[in-house]
Amino acid sequence: MPLERTITDGILRLAKSRGFWCLKVHGGPFQKSGIPDCLFIKDGRAVFIEVKQPGKKPSSLQEVRIDEIRRIGGAVAEWVTSVDEAEKHLWK
Repeated sequence: MPLERTITDGILRLAKSRGFWCLKVHGGPFQKSGIPDCLFIKDGRAVFIEVKQPGKKPSSLQEVRIDEIRRIGGAVAEWVTSVDEAEKHLWK
């Protein structure tokens, strides 16, 4: 099973190669908990992606944060378990 870090690195490489501005979010004591792992921006569109290993799901708090982002509008917020899944959301 691939590590979450390996999946994240693959998604970041893909997005950068397609011209996205990319940010890997590193949690810390001054950050709101549950924020998705990565933010991608291109052509005025923002995509937040939470990365999980295959077979794993986001925590309840991560699901709440994804729903908050979706409700605000103007951004895509999803969770994925592979580079292929992320690619589909980057091009929605």
